[in-house]
Amino acid sequence: MNPVLQLLRPIAPVAWMPFIVLLIGIGNVPAIVIIFLAGFFPVLLSTAGAVRNIDPVYLKVAANYGIGEPQVLYKIVFPAVFPAVANSLHIALGSAWIFLVSGEMVGAQSGLGYMIIDARNNMRADHLLAAMAVIGIIGLLLDLIIGHFEKFILKQWGQDHVY
Repeated sequence: MNPVLQLLRPIAPVAWMPFIVLLIGIGNVPAIVIIFLAGFFPVLLSTAGAVRNIDPVYLKVAANYGIGEPQVLYKIVFPAVFPAVANSLHIALGSAWIFLVSGEMVGAQSGLGYMIIDARNNMRADHLLAAMAVIGIIGLLLDLIIGHFEKFILKQWGQDHVY
């Protein structure tokens, strides 16, 4: 993997916040960038690993048959890497969701993270537990949506037997 990416990967997304605010300013965009960074590296590393693990025989056969690069991507590379990419999307979604709620806890005036802090400050265990339950339910629903998308794509490629 690229040494620059390996250098940037271990830096926590939250550590980028002051730099991003200096570049972009205060608002929703820095939060979106942080959430993106939280999910970017798991997907990138998983995708790169999956591409490296494609059996070279498939690529040689495609070359022998004169299959063009777009067809190789669509017929060999994408189906080969998709299970790993889909798995990393599940992980990235979890990371992004955690950073979203954490960001709301420290720097927002609304949202579930803010609701948790507000409930703590006002000694409202019922609100705190309700917010935590909603966070879990939304996380589960988002994960199920990705799972349905994953199954749909696998079915399109004739790999629905995988799950």
